[in-house]
Amino acid sequence: MEIKTGYVKRPDFNARSLLIVAVVVGAVTGGNLLLHRGDPPLGYTRYEGRGFSIVYSERMVLRESDLSGYGPPTDASGAMQASIQDDGLEQFGVMWLKPEGIPSHMDRTPEGTLDYTFAVIALSGTQISERGELRTTTKDGHDLVYQTFGVPESGFTIPGIIGSWYCEEAGRFLMLYLVHVPDVNNPEVVSPEMEQMWLGYIESLVCH
Repeated sequence: MEIKTGYVKRPDFNARSLLIVAVVVGAVTGGNLLLHRGDPPLGYTRYEGRGFSIVYSERMVLRESDLSGYGPPTDASGAMQASIQDDGLEQFGVMWLKPEGIPSHMDRTPEGTLDYTFAVIALSGTQISERGELRTTTKDGHDLVYQTFGVPESGFTIPGIIGSWYCEEAGRFLMLYLVHVPDVNNPEVVSPEMEQMWLGYIESLVCH
């Protein structure tokens, strides 16, 4: 991480290091994006492709890559991420993976896709720590497993949350993650609203 000199010191987060498997300012955050079908509201746009669509702020920078963050995405696997950094950092991403892309020795389940994705990320050089206990919920009738995780960064840990489910309509496993640091000048302060924000993005995603 680079520390910029001047009157205020603040971290400049590396976008690729946060891709696992990229702060909406104001009253509307990812936690209350109740807009998963129909036109996005003013200031928001829609990503569409790879068997899913999702709404995100126009202020966010969009990027696509393979799961490792180095190469281009393919129809079989890849990731999109959208991020913004000002006084805080907010970055979410959706990863897709066809079942045949998971090695035969690994479980082709939502849990298995998380293990596989974290393994790919580790091979690319990004360290993931503090994987939390697996929890379960549903997404449009699909079983969804999710857990928290951490990305060590210069003496502190950037917190995140990720979930995985299989979408029959898309024929792919989908994984949605979020990392959120509410104040980059005090990055050790954990966001109390991160899970609610993540659920907002989950709600806004539609698989086709």
